[in-house]
Amino acid sequence: MKTKVFYVYFLLFISFVLFSCSTGNKTNVIQLNLEANNYKELILKIQIFNNSTFNIPVPVYFSGTKKDDCWTFCYSDTLYDKNVSFTIQENTYIDTLSRYIGFKYICNKDTVGLAYLSFANKDTTIINATYLRTDTLPNSPDTDKNGNTIFKTVLIDYYLLASCQDEELLSSLEVSKTGFYWEWGDVDSSRYKTELEEYNELVKKYPDSHSLIYMLDSKLNIFKSKNDVQKVFDYFSQKNRNSFYGKRVNQYLTDNYFKNSILKSWDTGESEAIIMDSAKFNLIIFASTGCKPCINEIPILKKIYDDLSDKIDMTYVSIDNSKTVEGWRQLMRKENIPWRCVLAEDEVDYIINKYHVWEIPYCIMVHPGGFMELIHVPNIAELNYLYTTVQEGK
Repeated sequence: MKTKVFYVYFLLFISFVLFSCSTGNKTNVIQLNLEANNYKELILKIQIFNNSTFNIPVPVYFSGTKKDDCWTFCYSDTLYDKNVSFTIQENTYIDTLSRYIGFKYICNKDTVGLAYLSFANKDTTIINATYLRTDTLPNSPDTDKNGNTIFKTVLIDYYLLASCQDEELLSSLEVSKTGFYWEWGDVDSSRYKTELEEYNELVKKYPDSHSLIYMLDSKLNIFKSKNDVQKVFDYFSQKNRNSFYGKRVNQYLTDNYFKNSILKSWDTGESEAIIMDSAKFNLIIFASTGCKPCINEIPILKKIYDDLSDKIDMTYVSIDNSKTVEGWRQLMRKENIPWRCVLAEDEVDYIINKYHVWEIPYCIMVHPGGFMELIHVPNIAELNYLYTTVQEGK
């Protein structure tokens, strides 16, 4: 989600007014010594955590200054704690083309590289690198000047890092070697244990890494259990566990009991609790109209309902907003959904954050008494666990 191109200069101006050295806030400086570069204008974009639907980050832009082959960027350190990533890009002013700067680094005889970066939170970070090559990515999703998603040609100018003292930058590059970086909800991966161990080892190596604690927070859904999350979390430094993202992960780990909410019924508009009978098992399914995996999951849910509806209450929580909620109502009628449904509608952001719904479909099985656990119903092993647990009343 990018800002309109014709607003870039306005945003740059606002950025400097709000966050420049003159504000009195502590300022961080990034100095990039890029051998023989001929960029006319480089921009540092910092993506900031946004406490809204699926936490789509908000970009803040800072213009770089050039002297010889050195580019300098400064930004307020008040942005650091909630940053998602740093990117450095050239202003091409072409809707069909984007150009980014990426770095590559040789680690254990393997070369890792990315354009989505992280830098240390300190007064001055100096990066020395030499040009390596330019990768061309045709038909890559990006946005036009109006913020609409389009497919563009993306160029990434890769620079090879010389001796680098910025462990934060190194950790943000090395994390791309782990399967967890690329996977989204692939809990059936045969490499799960190996990838989990690789991630653990990386956290042991970089316990203060901001990018690694952010990744843990943003990928909680791909872990098979909270115990696996806890093991990774324990390897982070105390300072990192007390950071913004560390506190969010800790909240996830300690929220083991379902906290009810009152929402509106999808058909009557009457206020209802998500869980009506806390003495029974409950399966809470978060979904929305435009989510194809949510729709694909309906046959599985109907089978669960047919088999277990006398033992478990099922409830949809639609996270459609006021603009799309009517489409959800049409889906409920079309699919003849027999279980209850309540609408987040005007409270979507609150519900998403309260229940850690970072992607959908998202299912929570709540035991009698309120203990809850995440269930991936398309996963055969987890589906069998649900059946066994409910049928035996454990």
